[in-house]
Amino acid sequence: MSVDKHSSAQQVLRRWKMHRNALLSLAEKFPESSASWRPWDKGMSTLELIHHIAWTPDFFFAAIEGRDVNIPPLPATLAEMRKLLQDLTKEHEEKIAGYSDDDLKKEATIHALRITEPIVEILHRMIGHEVHHKGQLITYARILNIEPPFYVDLSV
Repeated sequence: MSVDKHSSAQQVLRRWKMHRNALLSLAEKFPESSASWRPWDKGMSTLELIHHIAWTPDFFFAAIEGRDVNIPPLPATLAEMRKLLQDLTKEHEEKIAGYSDDDLKKEATIHALRITEPIVEILHRMIGHEVHHKGQLITYARILNIEPPFYVDLSV
């Protein structure tokens, strides 16, 4: 992997990390009592939403790698969920860091979405999905009178 911070691979990693680091900070703000809270009957609970955000990058990696998606079991507590989020963050960061600029130009198919596109576009799609749900989690925090951190980590 090139250390050129301007390479496409490094830019993707930085963009993902600025959002994922903010998500890690946001997840820390929720008290255990908020784990089962949901804004409407059929909405995801706080615990379910963080779980969804945590594992969903594997949906995109599975498409890139041509394998089945690995969905970890839903943890019982927010403390366990935060640990899973941290573990998956490390795993996903290593995966993204392993792509070269040449890898990002290759095409892959997301069969569930019926699209074939360059891997770089799949990774941007992954980031967009995560950003959307992080915004949803920020809304949960505000409804629960929890002050969310800034929406991105600018130190990345």
